[in-house]
Parts: sequence; structure tokens; C-alpha cells
Amino acid sequence: MKLKYFVFSILAVILLNACTTELDLKLDGTSPVLVVDGAITSDVKTHTIYLKKTADYFSNKQSEGISGALVTVNDGQQTITLTEDSNIKGAYHTPVNYHGTAGRNYTLNIENLDVNGDGVLEKYTASCYMNSVPTVDSIKVSKVRLFGNDMWALKESMQDPENQLNYYLMRNYRNDICVSDSINEWGITPDEFFNGVYLIDETFMYFSSTKKDEILQTGDKITLELCGITRDYMFFINEMREEFQGRNPLFGGQPANVRTNIKQIEPTSKRSTPCGYFAVYSVNWTSIIYDE
Repeated sequence: MKLKYFVFSILAVILLNACTTELDLKLDGTSPVLVVDGAITSDVKTHTIYLKKTADYFSNKQSEGISGALVTVNDGQQTITLTEDSNIKGAYHTPVNYHGTAGRNYTLNIENLDVNGDGVLEKYTASCYMNSVPTVDSIKVSKVRLFGNDMWALKESMQDPENQLNYYLMRNYRNDICVSDSINEWGITPDEFFNGVYLIDETFMYFSSTKKDEILQTGDKITLELCGITRDYMFFINEMREEFQGRNPLFGGQPANVRTNIKQIEPTSKRSTPCGYFAVYSVNWTSIIYDE
């Protein structure tokens, strides 16, 4: 019996020592590829498309913006040319009174840029359809206790359209400042379980007392931004979250690149795989004044 315990002890020491081996990984640099980030919505405003380059994995520098590109958007009826911001490298703006229209397909074209620096100009394109979004009849805020913390549930009432699949993106605002200001805090859902149903005081978003900018007080203006997005964009958001949060090592799926709708079309002999997403969606805004 003592011999048995002795053998187990030796094996344990060997295994523990094996687990402490340090590996010095040296990753070679790669050629940069294009990153696109931007959206066209039904709001009348200046919409911005950002063009950047990827950086090496261990780089401590911010991604470099790309200047001098020719950026256009076509909705099947007209083509507009975006103007590069003079102060923000790689930011391209639509006219101030531009807005998208539900039921149209929008095509983004990007030309006159050399991302990998090989002296050959490249051309990229992306396409996205603008879905409609239902009108929110009312919203209200209720204080609740969840997970040991004070929370404020943002509830909405609306008719989900019948006989069609819808995909929703939600963001919440306090006094006109977005508090769900990162992709991990956005609310997204398909209408798979409530298709065609009239929703009454359904909770989709929360304000949390654990975050200083989300603590509500009487007189605060509360706003819900409801967006009608595409199925593909919803999956893009989910995949971005997985990459940011990390996968479960036991039950997670195989690693894979996050999807993108950006495609390089020229030159055909040196195509790369761009990153990012060109999104298009309708927006509905609803506000109330909170009274505790």
C-alpha cells in the first residue's frame, strides 16, 4: 500500500513539473489587411465609415487609418461619395442630411488604396440590405433586484410583424448618452419565439447600479434605440463577442475567423481576406422621463 502511494506521489510531481514549462512563442509579422467599420441607418445624419489596417498580434500601436481612398455608397437609385475627415485619419463621412431607406440594398465601394504596400491599387466592395423596424408603442422602466444588485429593467411594448423573420439590435441611453457603448453591451435577438406577437412590457435591456453612468435618478431622460438588422449582421456581433470573451475550452466550438461582408475584387491575382463589417439598418427611437 505504501508503495502504491509512493508511485502516485512521484507521478504527481512529474505532472506538476510538466505543467510549468514556459514556451517562448515568436510570431512573425504578416502583411496588413483592410478593416472596415461603419453603418448606414435610416436616421438623417452624417454616417461614418472607418478604414484601417490590421496590426501585428503583439503590436502596442493603434491600428493605422487609411487616407486617400475613394469611398462611395450606392442604394440602387443614387451614388454618393464620402468625404474624408481632415482631423481623423481613415474616417469617411456621408453628407449631413443623408439617410437610408428600408427595402433598398446598399453597396459600399472602396478604391484607390494600397493596404499591403506592394504598389498595386486595390478595390473592395460590400453589400447589405436595409430591413424595416417596427414602431415601439411605449417604453417604461422598473426597478428590480437581480444577482444581488439593483437594476432598472427597460421594457417595451410593440407589435412584432407577422409572417417574416426579424432581427433586432437594441441600445439604451441615459440623458442622450449611450450607456451600452460597446458591442458586448448591445442587446440582440431574433423574433423566433415571439414572431407576430404583440409584446407587452417585454424586458430587453437593463441599467445596472454597478456602473456609475447607469444609475438612474428621477428626471433622467431614458431612450431606447431599436434597430432592424440582418441575420448575417446579428451573427457577426455574436462572433465578435466570442472572440472578445473567449471560448469555453471544454464545450466551445472550433476556432474560426469572424465573418465579414467585405470582399476584395481587385487585383484578382492578389486577393486578401479583409476584416470588419458594413452594416445597414433601420432605427426607431423612443424616450421617456424616468420618475422613481
